[in-house]
Amino acid sequence: MRFQTIVAPTITELFERQIQGMILSGQVEPGEKLPTEAELAENMHISKSAVHAGIKNLERIGFLRVSPRHGVYIADWAECGNVDTLISILKYRDGKLDKATTASLLQTRNAIEGLAVRLFVPKRTDDDIAALRTIIRDFRQAAQQPRADVDTLAELACSFHRYICFKSGNNVVPLIVNGFHDVNIVLWAQWVRSVGPRAAGDVLEDFLYFVTQGDAEGAIALFGTNTDEFVSRLVDA
Repeated sequence: MRFQTIVAPTITELFERQIQGMILSGQVEPGEKLPTEAELAENMHISKSAVHAGIKNLERIGFLRVSPRHGVYIADWAECGNVDTLISILKYRDGKLDKATTASLLQTRNAIEGLAVRLFVPKRTDDDIAALRTIIRDFRQAAQQPRADVDTLAELACSFHRYICFKSGNNVVPLIVNGFHDVNIVLWAQWVRSVGPRAAGDVLEDFLYFVTQGDAEGAIALFGTNTDEFVSRLVDA
């Protein structure tokens, strides 16, 4: 029997969660000015150092904008955010993204991984094909378990495509894919639940068929079709 370590959040983290919740729930709007650090500390009964640290971190992930000598303002996270912003939103929404954000993420992923496929296919080796087949075999075996673990299947599906990105020869693509790992896992898990473990394995098999045949465009088209079908089944959050 395994238990996870319970770690209590710090005061700074609780401050960040409250401000982030106000932003994502629409209680405050982009451009709105926050009270001073001293006023926030007094109103929330916490130290100014906790407020200062929280503001700096919320600025780093795109939720706040600090203007020297003018104050702290609510930022438009879609304009100022980054990968950490998406991860924070996922945590706030218990691993769920709205349909528009999910569609945007998948469009971006298709563009990046499409480039990787076009670079990978002409230089693929027998060892590469064997490595991808091994991932599919592991996926099939995991999917056959009485209670297939979706997170495990998501990791395997992600590793299949990450392998192609790593072997594409483009040094930047794997860094981008790794940076979006946590977000990608959520998307892969949603996809596996949507189509079912067996059908998900079939899609990986079909994708590998196109790769083996040297048909990069066929693989990309398959990926795009499955993405479109997945998005069409989503319900707005």
